[in-house]
Amino acid sequence: MKLTIGENIRRFRKKNDLTQEALADRLGVTYQSVSRWEKGATYPDMELLPAIASLLEVTVDELLGVPSIEKEKRAAEAFDELRRECVKRDYDAEKIVELLRDIRRNYLDSDKAWRPWCEGNSRAFRDPKILPEVRLLAQAFLERHPMNPHVLETMAEIEDEEHLQPFLDRYAASFDCSQRALLFDRYLVLGDAQRFEPERRYKLYKSILAFFDTRNLLKMGASREEREMAELFRTRMLSLVRSDAVDECPDMWVDERIEFGFWESALLAGKGKKEEAISNLEKVVGLLEDTMKITEKVLLPTSCRFLEGMEVYAEERWSDRDNHPDSPDERFIFVVTHIGKMCTCSCIYPANYSDSLHSESFASLRDDPAFEVLCDRVKALILTRPKQA
Repeated sequence: MKLTIGENIRRFRKKNDLTQEALADRLGVTYQSVSRWEKGATYPDMELLPAIASLLEVTVDELLGVPSIEKEKRAAEAFDELRRECVKRDYDAEKIVELLRDIRRNYLDSDKAWRPWCEGNSRAFRDPKILPEVRLLAQAFLERHPMNPHVLETMAEIEDEEHLQPFLDRYAASFDCSQRALLFDRYLVLGDAQRFEPERRYKLYKSILAFFDTRNLLKMGASREEREMAELFRTRMLSLVRSDAVDECPDMWVDERIEFGFWESALLAGKGKKEEAISNLEKVVGLLEDTMKITEKVLLPTSCRFLEGMEVYAEERWSDRDNHPDSPDERFIFVVTHIGKMCTCSCIYPANYSDSLHSESFASLRDDPAFEVLCDRVKALILTRPKQA
């Protein structure tokens, strides 16, 4: 690969309104050295590359002129290696710090730069030996991508008490100033019915999802009875939301219907109501089977008159459940809706429900032949393949 570092230094230097003398002075070298670099007569020392890139507000790869495809490949390798190390029980903190530093210096503009914040690395990131470097990565990322929710949510979870409030003061709004909230208010005040309608639907949808999360209903340390009441509340609310459903086929609530259905079956089994538990499981396993028949991208019905017009799609995809770069891919159904730059999605993996059926929640049903058949039907839906390059 031909190095174009000299041409790039000249181009980025001029873009930043720097003379050769000014750049040389900041680097502690002679302006003749900078001139020779730009003419291609010599190359800067390797140790100087991070400093040059920082002054010119680019990455080292951009400075070297690494092609974008090659750069994305390197970025993916860095993210994979970070994930491999973070999931280890006895991870190497120093190695993680070096990987985070490499990502901060070189891969903030990668198409996959969201990965460190979405792959469940919080356990390692919370480590006091690693957290300072995570903090630097978050700050650098937010300078390029302000108000990124993945970064803000991760840092709000892992940051220590000393640094949490300063971080939130600097990078997060003190109240809801999201684009969606602002546009909702704007179009309502202006009486713009056409533009208001998508915002209204999305706001209602997010409000319903908030009720479906029992963490929003329960105080910490809630009793078993209180937890069961919260679960029953969201199950009944789901029935109310779906009051316009014309059949029991997959709709935009299919993920909730499957999750709540398995929970309700487990509750019935725990109370000794075996026949009801088996009957309920039969319905929810049938729904899971119908869902897994989806291959091409399809539009799901809303089953709710107040959300009519909202577009929620489902399609098959392949990925591993734990975001581990060396695990085989599993087939799952991806359910997603987009409103502007906002995206809400869920992933339906049959293996999650197969695991659930083998938990203690269903222990009372294990001797029932009908239950065994249902377990086999769910297991048959689990398809894996080697991870694709």
